Amino acid sequence: MSETSSHGGLDARQQRIALWFLGTVLVLISLLVLRFMAVVVIPIVAGVFITLLVAPLDRWLKERLPGWLGWAAHVLVMLGLILILVLLGGALYFAGQQAMEALPGISEELDRLVQHRGDDGGERTGELALMLREISGSAGSALGDWLIESAKSVTTEAATMTGAFLSALLIVFFIVLLALVELPRWSAKTADLLPPDTEAKWRGMKRAIAARLWGFLLVRTAIGLIQAALYAGWLALFGLDFLLVWAVLTFILTYIPNLGSLISGILPVLYALLVLDPGTALWVGVGIFAIEQIVGNLVDPLLQGRQILLSPTVILVSLLFWGWLWGVAGAFLSTPMMLCLLVVCLHIPPLRPVSLFLSNQRSLESLDAALDR
Repeated sequence: MSETSSHGGLDARQQRIALWFLGTVLVLISLLVLRFMAVVVIPIVAGVFITLLVAPLDRWLKERLPGWLGWAAHVLVMLGLILILVLLGGALYFAGQQAMEALPGISEELDRLVQHRGDDGGERTGELALMLREISGSAGSALGDWLIESAKSVTTEAATMTGAFLSALLIVFFIVLLALVELPRWSAKTADLLPPDTEAKWRGMKRAIAARLWGFLLVRTAIGLIQAALYAGWLALFGLDFLLVWAVLTFILTYIPNLGSLISGILPVLYALLVLDPGTALWVGVGIFAIEQIVGNLVDPLLQGRQILLSPTVILVSLLFWGWLWGVAGAFLSTPMMLCLLVVCLHIPPLRPVSLFLSNQRSLESLDAALDR
C-alpha cells in the first residue's frame, strides 16, 4: 500500500514537472513566433487598439445619422484618423528634414572633436576624445569613433524605417476600416453564441479596455504637449538650433513611459555639448532635469489620476520586454498591451490576482472601484 502510494506520488510529481516543462516550451515557442512574425503581428495589434479606441465614436455617429447614411460614420472616423496622421506625419517630416540637413555638420563636428589632422598630415586626438580619455582611458577614442559611425548611419536607417512604417500604416488603416464595418456582425454573433451574462461581461470588458486606452492616450498626449513646450522654451533661451526637432521628439517619446522622457532629455544635452560648450550644456541639462521632475512628479500624477492603473515596475519591465521583442513598435505598444491584459484578467475570476499584481492598487476592491466595476 505504501509502495503504491509512493509510486502514485512520483507519478503525480512527474506529471506536474511535465506540465511545467510543456508550458515553458509553449511560452518560448510563442515568443519566437511573436518575434519572427512581428511584421504581421504588430499591425494587427495596432489595428485592434485603434479600433477599440474609435469604435465608440463610430457607434455614436452612426446612431445620430439616418439609417441609409450609416456608412458615413465610418468615413468620418477614418477621415479623422487620416487628419491626425497627416498632422503628426507633417511634424515628423519637417523635424526629420531638419535633422537630416544637420547630420553632415554634426558628423564633421564630431570628427573635429574626436580627431583632427595636424600640420604634418597625421591624425591627432581631438578635444572631445581627450576629455573622454581623461575620464575613461582609451575608451574615449572608441566612443568618439562610435558616435561618428552612428551619426553617418542614421540617414539610411531612417529611410528604411520610414518605408516600413508607411507599409505598416497602410495595413493598419485597412484593418481598422474593415473592423469597423464588421463590428455589428461580430456583436450579433457573440450575442447569439454566448450566454446573456457572459455576453454582458464581454461587452463590459470591451468598454473598460476602450476607457483605459483613451485615458492613457489623453494623458500621454497632454503630458507630451506640456513637456515639449517647456523643453523648446528652455532650449530657446540658450539659442539651441532645431527646436522643432526636440519638441516633436519629446512629444513622440512621451508615449514610451519612463525611458522615452529619459532619451528625449539626454539628446538635446548631448547636442548642446557638441555645438556649444560644457558649461552651457550643463545648464541645459539642469533645466531639462528640473522640467522632467516637475512634469513627472506633479503634472503627470495630477492628469493621470485613475486612468493608468499599472504598477511603475510593471510598466518598466514590460517596456524592456516588448522593446526587446518588437523593437521601437513594442516600446510604444507595451503599456497599452499591459493595460488590456490588466482589464482582461480582472474580468476573468481565476485571473483576478494577476490583475492585482499588475496594478498599482492595494486590493481587488480598490482596483474594481478604480475601474468603476
